[in-house]
Amino acid sequence: MMLQRLLKKLFPVRSWIAWTPIRTGWTDVGGPTVTARYCQFGNVVFFQIKVVPGTTVATTAGTSYVSLPVAAGASGIGGDGSMVNTTALLAIGAVAFDVANSRCYVPTQAATTATLEIAGWFES
Repeated sequence: MMLQRLLKKLFPVRSWIAWTPIRTGWTDVGGPTVTARYCQFGNVVFFQIKVVPGTTVATTAGTSYVSLPVAAGASGIGGDGSMVNTTALLAIGAVAFDVANSRCYVPTQAATTATLEIAGWFES
């Protein structure tokens, strides 16, 4: 019991907060449905983004990115994350963080009708 109280005090339960990420460099055919949420514990932010294509979506590594829900920390070195095809249950690849501009660059994905999810964490 004491351990549980200590853990709750150190890591209080936080609610997920919905946000609308700005997607740049994505090729959309039809209007996709984008849902996103994040949760912050101290200076660590966890996030999840789900993109359901209207018809198809495509991305290009190095130019396609999403905005982060809160500004990345100036002294941070990024974080970790990935993009997956949840329709076929396939990993697409790792993401790259641009801390200076609070962006998350996604890997290349050819035009697809599959649902894509991006999830990760970074330092705020």
